[in-house]
Amino acid sequence: MEDKIKILSTVGLYHAFNDGAVVIIPILFPVFKELFNLTYTQVGIITGGGLLITLLTQVIMGCFSDKKNRRILLTIGILIMSFSLILITQVTGFITLILFIFLLRFGAGFFHPGGIGWISKTFKKERLDWAMGMQSASGDFGAFIGILTTAFIVEITDWAFPFYIWAIIGIICIFIGLSLTRNTHEKYLQNKENNPENNNNSLFGGWEILKRNKIFIPGLTISGCTWGIIVSYLPLLLDEKTTLSLAIIGAIISIWLGIGTIICIFYGRIAGLLGRKNVVIFSYLIMGVMGFLLTFVTNVFVLIMIMIILGLSTFLTYPALFSYISDKTDETFEGKIYGYIFTIQMAVGTLALFISGFTADIWGIWTPFFILGTLSWFVTIILVVYQKQLNTLKN
Repeated sequence: MEDKIKILSTVGLYHAFNDGAVVIIPILFPVFKELFNLTYTQVGIITGGGLLITLLTQVIMGCFSDKKNRRILLTIGILIMSFSLILITQVTGFITLILFIFLLRFGAGFFHPGGIGWISKTFKKERLDWAMGMQSASGDFGAFIGILTTAFIVEITDWAFPFYIWAIIGIICIFIGLSLTRNTHEKYLQNKENNPENNNNSLFGGWEILKRNKIFIPGLTISGCTWGIIVSYLPLLLDEKTTLSLAIIGAIISIWLGIGTIICIFYGRIAGLLGRKNVVIFSYLIMGVMGFLLTFVTNVFVLIMIMIILGLSTFLTYPALFSYISDKTDETFEGKIYGYIFTIQMAVGTLALFISGFTADIWGIWTPFFILGTLSWFVTIILVVYQKQLNTLKN
């Protein structure tokens, strides 16, 4: 098998586990809320604090991944996540719950700067949009499986059982990933050291590179917020506002991820047909509309339609923006720039999730989705205003 395909397969596999293991937490928030008597503010602290941990990890791992073996760094992250999943089964209250989830989020911080940076470096000169779409689809598929199956497993066993399953899956992924990449050519595992921009080891050494990508940061940030708000607060919204079972709630949310998986597979063709610029502008416009609809819609059929449309719009933004950034980034700087960007994304996401939980306690569980709609339209306006700059980039 060609080295590039081995790398894409490994990164895709790790991405599927990474996102799948993370999303089983929020789908169980209704269970944790009742079991440990959590408030919405405490849910916001868990989700926002977890993002903060990932934020700090990603900026460090972004710098390391440009100089160290990405294969080993990604494997360490999966190993930490598998261990933390076992620990979560021993939770006895809010304190242990938040500590073990924070450890899980620490492990999750290894993937995105290293994994996406690896794909960016490997496919920069050919089939970049296709590769970004495929690795994004893999993460979406893992999250889809996690949300779709977790609630059903819990209903027939107990809340801890899914964590044992995903811990085992993590170990299996490690063996497969290491096996696939064991003979990979060294040029794909480590970066060159000849770019002066990458010689600055400080956390702020990439400021100039970050400025070049500033137009994409608001979009990636809101895409991250959308992910966090949907997986963290939609189960709570549907649990409070409807009579649906946890299994049905999980199925509805999994539709969003399933559609996202499919659309990312075809992203390369869509971008070729419509252009990246049009893809991102219309995606954020539609995300805003769907966010506002979720503040008051409770009809199951309409909810399913919203999830389908929201899945199409949300998940097209990730490979589109990643491809834009890759085109503007030198290959010796991949991990660091993605680390910085994901750090900013996580910082805003942390604040948004905490504010969402706080406002949900005050005004109602609908408020996170009002925030989602407002932020999405804000990004749409920015992209429309600066669309001439987007036109100068590769479409």
